Amino acid sequence: MLRTTDLAEALRLAERLLSVASWYNSSGCYLDAWARDDDQLRRLTEASSEARVEWYGEGHIGFPASLLLNVTTFAQAGDALGAWADITRCYVLWHDLKWPTVPELGLVEEYKYAELQVACNSHDIHCEEWAAEHTVFIHARPGHDERAAWLAAQVDAQVVGSPEEGW
Repeated sequence: MLRTTDLAEALRLAERLLSVASWYNSSGCYLDAWARDDDQLRRLTEASSEARVEWYGEGHIGFPASLLLNVTTFAQAGDALGAWADITRCYVLWHDLKWPTVPELGLVEEYKYAELQVACNSHDIHCEEWAAEHTVFIHARPGHDERAAWLAAQVDAQVVGSPEEGW
């Protein structure tokens, strides 16, 4: 929906989009980052000591490692994301949202596929490849691309790029 080198701009857009949503579970927010070496792991855990580390290397002990952090407020998400984005590719995902009913498009309230994501240093939702920009993603039910466009219009934005298959 938005690609920018300015993380604060991406977070401002996310906050405006969250104001359009209604919460299903207000604590449904977490951050995920990848550490690919000891230095990244040390820096990420120093930035957020409460993050949980999951190992994906051979035998589930070596690199890469995923760091997961649950947060309960937008401010916490922004602070942690800002710290992590200086270190590696990462994202924040707000889930357990409800996108509103859009009668003119025949769309009912959506909660199963309603998510909002800011991916730092990446153009894809899984943060698999490094990019110079941060990307804001609206997650919606497959085939409901018009919902993303409608949501974007509510915050004076527009969809950039084509739909991406998610999780």
